[in-house]
Amino acid sequence: MNSTIARCLAKAPIGVRGIHGAAKKAVPAPRGDIQDPSAFLTKIGRNSASLADKFKSWEHLFTATPAEMKADMSLSVKQRRWILNWTEKYRQGVEPYVIPAKPVKKKSK
Repeated sequence: MNSTIARCLAKAPIGVRGIHGAAKKAVPAPRGDIQDPSAFLTKIGRNSASLADKFKSWEHLFTATPAEMKADMSLSVKQRRWILNWTEKYRQGVEPYVIPAKPVKKKSK
């Protein structure tokens, strides 16, 4: 009897999230001295400030998809990954700071 119930429960979906897809990520409120996309992109560094004009608003910065950044905004892979990484960190409460890029080492023969 118990094994029959266990098998039925194992096959039943747990919740409806699997049917409807992932939950939408929240857009965090601006905090501190970061009040607009340009201030955010300046703070994260790596020449991201030059891309500020590509983002229409604070909400657009946090809702832009990688595909949209590639097709509509023509951002490189490194730029997309850097911005998406920092927007996720900002959602989690981490204040942006500059992380310098590591210099590329030349291969010796």
